[in-house]
Amino acid sequence: MTPVFAVEVTPMVVTFSPDSRSNNASSLVHNQLPRDIAFDIQIYEIDFSQGTPKLISLDDSPLWVFPPSLFLQPGQSQQLQFRWLDKKLPSTDKSYQVSLIEQPIANQSINKQSQLTMLLNVNLIVHLDQPRLVPKLTIKKPHVEDGFIITEVLNEGKGAGRLSDYEIKITKNKTLSDRILKDQLKANGYDVFFAPNSTTVIKVPIPQSLQKGSLSHLRLVLAR
Repeated sequence: MTPVFAVEVTPMVVTFSPDSRSNNASSLVHNQLPRDIAFDIQIYEIDFSQGTPKLISLDDSPLWVFPPSLFLQPGQSQQLQFRWLDKKLPSTDKSYQVSLIEQPIANQSINKQSQLTMLLNVNLIVHLDQPRLVPKLTIKKPHVEDGFIITEVLNEGKGAGRLSDYEIKITKNKTLSDRILKDQLKANGYDVFFAPNSTTVIKVPIPQSLQKGSLSHLRLVLAR
């Protein structure tokens, strides 16, 4: 079996509450490469309001990441810690991209340098989740395409949410036809993040109970 060489980050998506007693979270970075590796860390705020997520570079980030740089020999691991430092809590839930940007190592041998075709970038996501802030979701009219019910979900609330937080009720002609339980889609590898002030597309597979007959007048309802 061919060995897999990579940099592993676990977890790659971190969620924590900045106003809780345990105002911290962490990820573990493990070097599975057969060489030394060094990273500098850059933090970006993610703006979801324009449809396509936009990264805003932060020189003075309220999200604290420690250590600010990493040096890992083959097989070594290092924990990254996250903490909210600003005394003022944000008015909406926030999301950040933490980028590990590989740096050249000055004393690395010429032989090893010649094998390095490109420097790595590894990205992980940190979500701030404040229990006092809740999402306010509006579901637009769905349409059917390639075996899926597709629709847009507008979050007008100040809190973020996830599709797996909700039971999905599928109605036809205002009558409940089927439902998808919480976490059911997530168990199959599908979940959707609803950031504040964003519009997000979701795709729900058409249940077998609805695969025959007309699919007009379908509606989706998300229920806590």
